[in-house]
Amino acid sequence: MADGATDEPKPGRVWIRDGTIVAVTGGKRRVAGFDAAPEVDVGDAFVLPGFIDMHNHLAYNALPLWFEPGRTEPWLHNKAWPDAETYTESITEPAWVYAKACPEALLGYVQVRAMAGGATSVQGWPTANRGYRTVVRNVDNDGGDDLIYTSVVTKGGEQLVTAVRHMAEGAGFIYHCAEGQRGSRVLHDYTELEEADGLLPTFIGIHCSAVDTDNWAKWTKANAGGIVWSPLSNLVLYAQTTLIDDVRACGVHVCLGSDWGPSGTKNLLGEMKVARIAADKFGYSLTDAQIVEMVTSNPGSLLERCWHRPIGRLVEGAFADVTVIRGRGRGDAWARIVAATERDVALVVIDGAPTYGETTLMNSAGAASTFPMMVGGRRRRVALPHPTNMAAPWSWPAIMKILTDVQSDPQTAIVNVRARAASGLRFSDDAALELFLDMPDTRRTGRAGPPKDPATVRIPPIPSIEHDSAYFDLLDSSPIQGEVLAPLRKRFGR
Repeated sequence: MADGATDEPKPGRVWIRDGTIVAVTGGKRRVAGFDAAPEVDVGDAFVLPGFIDMHNHLAYNALPLWFEPGRTEPWLHNKAWPDAETYTESITEPAWVYAKACPEALLGYVQVRAMAGGATSVQGWPTANRGYRTVVRNVDNDGGDDLIYTSVVTKGGEQLVTAVRHMAEGAGFIYHCAEGQRGSRVLHDYTELEEADGLLPTFIGIHCSAVDTDNWAKWTKANAGGIVWSPLSNLVLYAQTTLIDDVRACGVHVCLGSDWGPSGTKNLLGEMKVARIAADKFGYSLTDAQIVEMVTSNPGSLLERCWHRPIGRLVEGAFADVTVIRGRGRGDAWARIVAATERDVALVVIDGAPTYGETTLMNSAGAASTFPMMVGGRRRRVALPHPTNMAAPWSWPAIMKILTDVQSDPQTAIVNVRARAASGLRFSDDAALELFLDMPDTRRTGRAGPPKDPATVRIPPIPSIEHDSAYFDLLDSSPIQGEVLAPLRKRFGR
C-alpha cells in the first residue's frame, strides 16, 4: 500500500522492530538482525496496513441499533434526532451508566469489538477524569494533544477562527460537519468553514453529507484534506449519504468510519460492505481497491500530515500496525478483502505487538498474556491486559460479567457510582476512572448527563461484537433506509 491499492498484493515479508516497520521485502531476501525474532507465516492471507476507523463514539458501543418507534420520515440533520422522544432513555442514560459504573470493562469491550473487525486505530475515544491506557491506537491524541483537535459540536465565531489557526499551523482538525440531508441548515457548518478559509489539507470533516456539488467544488485540490464517510449511519438516519464522486473529484481523501452502536456498523468490515452497497446504489465510481484505501492509505495520508510519520502503509519507518485478512469469496484481492467477515481476521498487530488473532498465529508471534474467546464461531486469542495488572490478561467472561451486571441492575450501579464520586477526589491521578460522553442530548439542555430518575433506567441486552442475525433483524426494522441495506445480511452470510 506504499502507493495505495495500485497493484495486486504479492508475496513478501514485513520486518518489525520496536513498534516500527524496518523493511518490507519480496522474494527470499532477509534483513540482518532478525535471526532471533519470531517469524509468523500467514500463508496466502493478505498482510495489510492496520485498519484505521476514523469516526466512532466508543463510549456508546455497548448499545444496539436504535430507531425512534413509529418514525418513517428521514431526519433532516443531526440537530433533530437527539430531540426524539426515546433518545435519552435509549441512548444517553444507558451509555452514561456504563461510562460511570464500569469504564474499564466498557473500554475492554469496545477495543475487542474494533480489533475483531481488523482495526488497529480508532477515532472517537471518550475523555476521562484521568489518563487511561489502550491497546488500540488512539487517533485523537496518539501523537500528542496539540497535533490533532476534534469536535463533535459545531464551532462558530472565535472558536472556528482558533480551529482554522491550528490547522494553518499544521495541526489536524477532525470535525463533525454538515451532517444531514442536502438542503438542510447544517450546510452552514461547511460554508462557514469555507468562508473562514478552513478548507485546508489538515481538515478532516466527518460526514459532510449535507454538502452539495457546487459547495464541494469550493474545496480546491491545492488544499485538499479529507472526509470520513459513514454510509450506514447516514442511510438509517437521513436516507442520503455523502456525494463521494464529488468529494473525490476535489482530490479530497475519503476515509471510512463505523460510527457508533446506535446507528452504525459493528466494525470496518461492515462499513466497507456498506460502502460497496451504497456505491452500487447511487452510482459512485468506486472500486473495491479504493474502498480498501479508505481504511488504510487514505486515513494514513491525512494522519501523516499531523504526526509526521507514516501510518496506513507498510513502508520503512511506519507505525508497525498490521492487519492480516483471509480473503473471502471470488474476484481479485480487493474484492476478497472487502468481502471478509470477522471469521477472516487472522491477526492484528498494533505498535509491533500481536494483540488479536488466530491461536496459531498469536503463538507464533510470541503474544504474551492472552485470553481465549470465540468470534464468529472461530477461536481467537486476545492480548488485553487487566486494568489493575498490566502484566496479566483479562478474560472475556470477566469483561462481560461486569457489563452484564450493570445492564441487568442499573439502579444498583447508579447508587455505587454516586457513592464512589462522593468518597474522594475525582480528578487525581489515582482516582477511580470515569468516562465522559461526547454526544449531546438536547432534551437535557445539550448535556449528556446522569439520569433524572434512576428508577426508570433500563438498559438493553449487550450486543455481540460481530455482525449477527440479531443485528440484521434490527437493521431490517429500520424504515428510513428503505431496504437499501438489505443486501448487507447476505454479504455476512446471515
